[in-house]
Parts: sequence; structure tokens; C-alpha cells
Amino acid sequence: MSLTGKITTEFGIVSPAAKFFHFFAKQIHHLQNITDQVHHGKVHEGDWHTIGSVREWTYTIDGKVIQAKEKFEVVDEENKKIVLNVFDGDIGKHYKLFKISLQLNDDKDNGGSVVNWTVDYEKINKDIAPPYGYLSYLTKIAEDTDAHLLKA
Repeated sequence: MSLTGKITTEFGIVSPAAKFFHFFAKQIHHLQNITDQVHHGKVHEGDWHTIGSVREWTYTIDGKVIQAKEKFEVVDEENKKIVLNVFDGDIGKHYKLFKISLQLNDDKDNGGSVVNWTVDYEKINKDIAPPYGYLSYLTKIAEDTDAHLLKA
């Protein structure tokens, strides 16, 4: 059984790709105010939006409260792609590597956009389950963010 893996989910939202991308790139500090999946977020080092700055989050995955730190590794406005390195806390207990990628594309047929979340991971041992709960979590925060952006 491999210790490394990649899981992904893709779905449509109503918000334009550029607006959704801007929220995660420049307004991520509001996430804790628009979804009940995120309980608390704070800057640990640097600021909210600079590559390399560290943010600490408390959130719920599969009914369990999780704490972890994350930082932007890539914020590519042209291609509407963000890569987050997630580490320490509960993630560090189970995974050597845990990266979350967000890729947005305009949906030319239906309007809105297509969200693609990818989780790349390396487990610390074979007894650790793949992090499938993160796909549900990421889908839920995307849905909540989409609803928030549509009201704004």
C-alpha cells in the first residue's frame, strides 16, 4: 500500500472564477465568518495574503475539530490557481506532506465556474486513512463561499 496519494473533486458554482479566486487569494480571513466548517483562523506569522505567511485554522472534518497551520505556496492570478501547504497540528500527526490545490476555470457553457480541489498527501504510515473527508470539507466551504459571493 502506497503512502502517497492524490484525491480530487470537481464541481460547478455560480460565481465567476475571478471573483471566487479573489476571495481565496485576498479575503480568506473572512472564511471563518461565512461557513460553519471553519471555527477560527488567525495569522501565525506574516499576514493573511502573502506567499509564505503562516495562518492557523481550527475547522471540522468528519465531525472532528481539527487544528492545523497553512501557507500559500502558489497564488497564480492569471491561471486562477492557489496551492496551500498544510502542516503541524492534527495534520502533522498523520501526514508528512499535505498540499491543497484550488484551480478555477470559467464555465463557458453554463456561466459561473468550475472548481477543482486536489489534495496531495504522504501518510506517515500505512495505517493512516486517505484524507477523503477533506474533499467534503472543501466542497462545503466552496458552496458556502459561492452563496456568500452571490449575496454580496
